[in-house]
Amino acid sequence: MTTTLSAVAGQIGRGTRAELTRVGGARSILLYGLVPGAVLLPLAITLGVATVAERFASISSSIQVTSVTTTNSVYWVITFTVMIWAVVAAYAQATAERGPLGELARYLYPRRWTGLVSRWIAYGVGAAVCSAALVALVMAILPTFFPKVYAGVDIGSAAGVRFLVAVPVFAVCAVGIGVGLAAIVGHPAGTVVGLLGWAYVIENAISLVPNGYTLQNYMPFLNGTYGTGQELAFMPPWGPTGGLVYCAAIAVVLFALGCAAVALRAKQVSGRRRSGGRHRQIDR
Repeated sequence: MTTTLSAVAGQIGRGTRAELTRVGGARSILLYGLVPGAVLLPLAITLGVATVAERFASISSSIQVTSVTTTNSVYWVITFTVMIWAVVAAYAQATAERGPLGELARYLYPRRWTGLVSRWIAYGVGAAVCSAALVALVMAILPTFFPKVYAGVDIGSAAGVRFLVAVPVFAVCAVGIGVGLAAIVGHPAGTVVGLLGWAYVIENAISLVPNGYTLQNYMPFLNGTYGTGQELAFMPPWGPTGGLVYCAAIAVVLFALGCAAVALRAKQVSGRRRSGGRHRQIDR
């Protein structure tokens, strides 16, 4: 038992280090995907909107600009940073099971689920650290440089502290959903389209179908966003903390299904190879 646990821990540790190496480099997805999409884009939109709003509040008495509260101060970080990390994790999982990299993984990680765990750890921790840092940075910058509109933003308030804790938790859950979905679908493009389509199209458009508002209560990304403390028209009956717990539960279920799907595909590939080997022996 001890030997088995040690082997599993070794595989997960090796896989996590491999993912951290894979995401880095001069031409990596870190520099060409995560930094521009998960860091620069939400910062640029947040500061751009703040600059325009502050300008209007300063030069015109005929245009009223509503002051922004803490609960609506990090919307773009939640929208872009969390989802970009989820998409990158999903893409990494989908590509890791295909081609030469997939063949190598079959030998290095005989317990296929350890590869998924490694990716959830690597990208989940990265998403949590990145989102927490951006949330803190945004809530510190806005009231300091844009006081006319963002004076009410307070990082030390209950809402600010909740953002600091809940947004990283939501980011970890989103990464788990991305990895699990990628393992189920097994195709990079299909996974990315499915993930973005679900988060940005289905979860909002489902309110248009009969009983749509009831169905919307069960949308994982809306529940996760609501759970961070972000102001939304969406209000599930179980409250913000319940929404975050629900999102985490969906992540665990999808991740477990993804592990099962990867193990099943690996078993099918192994069976075809054994069958092919027997056929070759008969031909001889």
